[in-house]
Amino acid sequence: MTFLKNNKSSFFLLGSMVIGAVIGAVWGPGAALLQPLADLFLNLLYCVVVPMIFISLVSSIANMKSLQKLGKVLSIMMILFIITQVFASVYMVGVCAVFEPGKGAVINMTEEVKDMSSSTNILAMFTVNDFSLLWSRKNLMALIVFSMMVGIALLALGEKGKNLVALFDEGTQLIMKVVGYVMKIAPLGLGALFATLVGQYGSEFTGSLAKTLIVYFAAAVAYYFISNTLFAYIGGGTEGVRRYYRYCIPPTLTSLGTCSSAASIPVNLTAATKCGISNDVRDLVIPLGANLHKDGACLITILKISFMCSVLGINFMDPALIFKAVVCATLASMVMGAIPAGGYVGELFIISMFGFPAVSIPVMVLIGTITDAPATAINVTGDLSGAMIIERYTNGEDWLKEVPASSEV
Repeated sequence: MTFLKNNKSSFFLLGSMVIGAVIGAVWGPGAALLQPLADLFLNLLYCVVVPMIFISLVSSIANMKSLQKLGKVLSIMMILFIITQVFASVYMVGVCAVFEPGKGAVINMTEEVKDMSSSTNILAMFTVNDFSLLWSRKNLMALIVFSMMVGIALLALGEKGKNLVALFDEGTQLIMKVVGYVMKIAPLGLGALFATLVGQYGSEFTGSLAKTLIVYFAAAVAYYFISNTLFAYIGGGTEGVRRYYRYCIPPTLTSLGTCSSAASIPVNLTAATKCGISNDVRDLVIPLGANLHKDGACLITILKISFMCSVLGINFMDPALIFKAVVCATLASMVMGAIPAGGYVGELFIISMFGFPAVSIPVMVLIGTITDAPATAINVTGDLSGAMIIERYTNGEDWLKEVPASSEV
């Protein structure tokens, strides 16, 4: 009974998504009528994301003991992000080698590409040319850079900035309360989102992509449990795993329903707090991870490359090609969705590195769209379990023992 009481909200979310999926499967494309309900929830989440990142990130950095600690957290974080994304890419290479998800697929390769305006200017995601653009969810990486600058400046001010630091601390508490209000309508919003998604893409599961999708979804579920269990264990041992799975359900379900790492930041920050992760680690890793850490995107990129190799008669198991695929997946995953007008950035990376014809873009976009939900869940939950590793190497392996009982609510 205690387990059911502690996870009541998670079961409500799960139940609403199951009901939504059933409605979408029965109603089909007509389920799009529920889109306004989905948009209501999603828009509220997007509105709270920007102030949450700015306030919590500034507060976190300003409360650090020194710039040296900030550098340590960032260094460990970037090393971890790269290692886990390479791990995800190699894992998916193995899956594709065994199951050959694209074998036997017959795809129409005559569709023209109407828009290839995506930018591959990686540096563009770190800045904007007008202050007002900072407050758009499309420029989260630029907002994070600005927030870090403000936080570092407050840290450097020392005693002179204590009143401002206190203001940001109180602002963090305020914005978390707002997130709590938004999550009260999460069951309705996520149910509507799932209904529209299943209604729109359900037919693809019985078509030429059926085998590809089945292989991917099975591989994604396995990776979700393997990677997060491993990361949580490295971060906090058996207790870390227990606590991770106790609090990971809301971020998992929110990311599945929204297909957005950005929209999942608020609930992921809440889960990190409940897991006992300190504010200075939590408020850096979760927002930055949403932009730079995408293990799920690595899985999709490898799947796309393997699929197109099968369709075009290219030997995917060539060692040189595998190495190139892992590099491509790691680089593309760190920038896709963050560069302005970056809708096709993953596909552009693949085409430029492998020489696939431009007409393959619609096929890869379709694969990416249908597989986006589980990939986003892996991205988001990987930030949470990864933060536990960063917490261990920043604050010591006994960090869980030092967490006060009030943190685990």
